[in-house]
Amino acid sequence: MKKRFSGIILTWLVIMVLIVLTACSSNSANPITEQAIATSTSSPLITEQPSTSANIPAKEGAKGFLWKVTGDHNSGYLAGTIHVAKKEMYPLDADLEQAIKESDYIALELDLTKVDQKKVMEMVNEKALLTDGTTLKDHVTEEDYTKFQAILKKSILSVGAATLDSYEPWYAAMTLESLPAMKYMLTDGIDQYIAKQAHENGKEIIELESMESQLSIFDGFSDELERLYFHQTVESAGLASIGLKQLMDMWTLGNLKLLETMHDQFEKEGSQSMGDLFDDYNNTFLVNRNIEMANKVDHYLKDGEAGTYLVAVGSLHMVGEQGLVSLLEQKGYTVEFVE
Repeated sequence: MKKRFSGIILTWLVIMVLIVLTACSSNSANPITEQAIATSTSSPLITEQPSTSANIPAKEGAKGFLWKVTGDHNSGYLAGTIHVAKKEMYPLDADLEQAIKESDYIALELDLTKVDQKKVMEMVNEKALLTDGTTLKDHVTEEDYTKFQAILKKSILSVGAATLDSYEPWYAAMTLESLPAMKYMLTDGIDQYIAKQAHENGKEIIELESMESQLSIFDGFSDELERLYFHQTVESAGLASIGLKQLMDMWTLGNLKLLETMHDQFEKEGSQSMGDLFDDYNNTFLVNRNIEMANKVDHYLKDGEAGTYLVAVGSLHMVGEQGLVSLLEQKGYTVEFVE
């Protein structure tokens, strides 16, 4: 069976889906309560599974991934993040906490502390709603649709696929991907934690991307890529909770070699499962975004207001030949991993 190409990535957009789902559910007959999020084990999608990672030392704080960046004008840090967390991961490692404290500017993919739920839902509907008279069922195989419907009926949302019949396959698949993260919604994700620290201490937050640009990543999928994304998400739904748990354990350990291995695995498994489609997917999802972010970071470090900049974006953006670390080194910066 083909492996799922997107299984090791948890995007901001998945968190956006959670916000939309929670907002919608608050007005439904079956609201998502805090107790339900925290305790539900009715679905394999939201049941915490044993991790294969090493035991995590509880008292030292989650280490994460931190690099020191030195240039001719401004200095800064790169922090590879994940978009969910468990309460045991706080406080973070002392080096990361210190980097947050001493930075004057915090650059994030998006600042989720300022999200307008109404605008998010309007934008999702603008990008993801089917407007040509077709439904979800017309765009995916009957087998995948049936599996999708069965999984959602067993989930914390207790909804059928009919709820999402008006949406494109990429959004339906993303809804499915979002479910394992629901049990962690009561704890701030790493990016949210950093954003709140910035606001509380009067630091300026820089958004490197926009909600629209992130939605456009998936809305721009070809029909073939969308069907594949939906199929692989449905096929591997039962493993999603395990992968999310392992992702958090890896981030807590802060082992750079593990992160690099994860990136290599993403490329290898993506090529195997997607064939010729993988280059388009990888360029859209990671490479092109990395290049744009690196150019913006270069601008702030070279020509921005004087100060220290902390760039905190998803960990997978940091590594690989076209990751932020490598791209900034190519621009002449010294980038050193903080052990």
